[in-house]
Amino acid sequence: MNKYILPTAALAVCLGSTLAFAQTDTDKTTTTMSTPAGTEQTTTTTENSNDGYAQYRRTITTKKHYDAGAFMAPSGYTYSRYALGQRVNSELLGTNYVLSSYGDYALDAPPSGLVWIRVGSDALLVDQKSGEVVETDYGLFRS
Repeated sequence: MNKYILPTAALAVCLGSTLAFAQTDTDKTTTTMSTPAGTEQTTTTTENSNDGYAQYRRTITTKKHYDAGAFMAPSGYTYSRYALGQRVNSELLGTNYVLSSYGDYALDAPPSGLVWIRVGSDALLVDQKSGEVVETDYGLFRS
């Protein structure tokens, strides 16, 4: 009887893993848009998931840049380009990096619990509690 316990447990783990992967429902869509004159181009990658932020999950690389002064990083911080789902350093969630005037940069108003922050030349929509990156706008600010 004991010789069947280990193979049965291994089979249960494999089936459980398969079911776990089947439940993560994500779709990716990439859209590229240009102005009629072809002078400005924006690429948007949207990733849909079931965590409540699905409508906000997207990566934008814009050709429109804003002058907002030099980015002053926290002491000892080295710039890193964050991707969706990554977590920013807690120092970057401080008030010095929050973009309270997000409308001046053509960014949508953040929903409750999320804030726009600036990291280098990028704008990131992040969860205030966990620091998880929900949306990125790469290259929004001039370096």
